[in-house]
Amino acid sequence: MKRAILITLLLTTSATAQDSSRVRDASLVQGFAEGFTFHSHFGAKARIDRDGAVVYAGKGGTNTHIASVRSGAAPCVFLSNSLHLNEGITGTPTVMLEETYDLRGVSFEADPKHQFAPPGGVYLTMKGPNILCRVSTGGSPGKLMRTAQCEDRLEATIDEQMMPAFQTTAERLKSLCNWK
Repeated sequence: MKRAILITLLLTTSATAQDSSRVRDASLVQGFAEGFTFHSHFGAKARIDRDGAVVYAGKGGTNTHIASVRSGAAPCVFLSNSLHLNEGITGTPTVMLEETYDLRGVSFEADPKHQFAPPGGVYLTMKGPNILCRVSTGGSPGKLMRTAQCEDRLEATIDEQMMPAFQTTAERLKSLCNWK
């Protein structure tokens, strides 16, 4: 009897630890998505899927956008997939982006006084080997084209709306990912 209770307790404790780890990872993934990418601008509300991905979806005018951001195989690696369906806009291609952000050991600078920094935001510059790898597939149904590229530099404007998530997540990532 005591043995069964101990096994049940160990299993419950392990499951609870995994659930809290998944919630912690989900909050980091959501913070990265909302603070470093623009996916949250396209979706009215984020939801967290069972696999831990943060999913944004929205439809505006003649365009449908869906994006998901999830943890990669290693800590400090994030995977982003987005699909833009440009419905009803003749000649505008459908585009699918697959992006891998590898934030391990990168240099990091967020400059609010940079000439391209938006009001209330910052201009972000990050450098590191293959910090961003992007595969883009797009075109019309009859003419699809695929390109792939990796970059050692990531530059982006972080607007005022993104700043709370950006600041909180950047602080967590600095120590977790050994930023310089």
